[in-house]
Amino acid sequence: MISILNHWSCRRTSPILAEICILFALVLASGCVSKPIQIRTLDTVTGAPVADVDIRQHGVRWFSFFPKKGKAPKTNADGQLDLVLNSHATCLAVLRSGYVPTQVSIVPEPEGRLPKLKPTLLVADISPINCVEFESLADLAVVEVRLTPIIQEKVRVSVRDEQGVPLANVDVILETGLFLPKDGVEAEWGRPPIERVVTDASGVAVVTAHIGLRNYIYVRMLGRESQRIAFERLADRKNIDITLRSIASKPAVIRVIDGKSGAPIAGADVELGKQFDGIARDPNGWTVKTDVNGCTPQVPIPDFSELIVTASSEKYLMRRRVLIWEAVDTKKPVEIELDRK
Repeated sequence: MISILNHWSCRRTSPILAEICILFALVLASGCVSKPIQIRTLDTVTGAPVADVDIRQHGVRWFSFFPKKGKAPKTNADGQLDLVLNSHATCLAVLRSGYVPTQVSIVPEPEGRLPKLKPTLLVADISPINCVEFESLADLAVVEVRLTPIIQEKVRVSVRDEQGVPLANVDVILETGLFLPKDGVEAEWGRPPIERVVTDASGVAVVTAHIGLRNYIYVRMLGRESQRIAFERLADRKNIDITLRSIASKPAVIRVIDGKSGAPIAGADVELGKQFDGIARDPNGWTVKTDVNGCTPQVPIPDFSELIVTASSEKYLMRRRVLIWEAVDTKKPVEIELDRK
């Protein structure tokens, strides 16, 4: 039996490597077969049924690891849901607010490698490996999925400048890092809401971490370089001390050109501090468009330790260019070449 540990919260590899592992685990069957089963969701602590759990069934393809948005069937008051299970590279996303999001891999039988299995399992407790062989399940079998409650803990974040002076009105943002397409869809993806607070006069902000998930804390202020801290276990993270260094900036123009012809590209989007994972843009970042000469307006280039400018246009491949702040010339444009799609 092929088995993989596939809790979203426990993924320690990059998103691409995780997808490769899953695609290898989900051996493709020669055709798509289906059978009716019943999902039963239970609380790992109390053993009680969990109602109103979203069950999203979706195929696994390259760069399509997560389910689509939209309405999904939910478990009833007894934690049960009847569905038709597909064998062909299928995953079940099991999502409910207050519980760690879980994904179940449905593994078809590898042809020519293992003897034909008789569908004998009437009740399959797939926890904790979160993997089930399609061929081993009988029609109308019950598949039990045990959900782990999310534990919340307070984290105290203290922010100072280089001289140790407390910084007030610093944005402190906590999120759980699930590659959210935008802010406000956390509940739909089974994640806790993004939390935003600002530091008080003593430079302190308190946020609520979610133990069992990968937490990310962003600390941001205009004129200072942002910091990000990631952790799963609370351990030494109940009190976090952060120093935000002040940053210099200088004005520059970005010019976007065709990588082959050298012609200017008008209407290209040029960004610094791009928004991602539902988190707003860095306050020191910006987004602008190029004019008919392929040039942006004059923009501030901050002295970031990771200074990455992104350029994109409809008919071209996106390009990220790493800039060296000391090498940026304020008297001539910084050129970014784009290749056609």
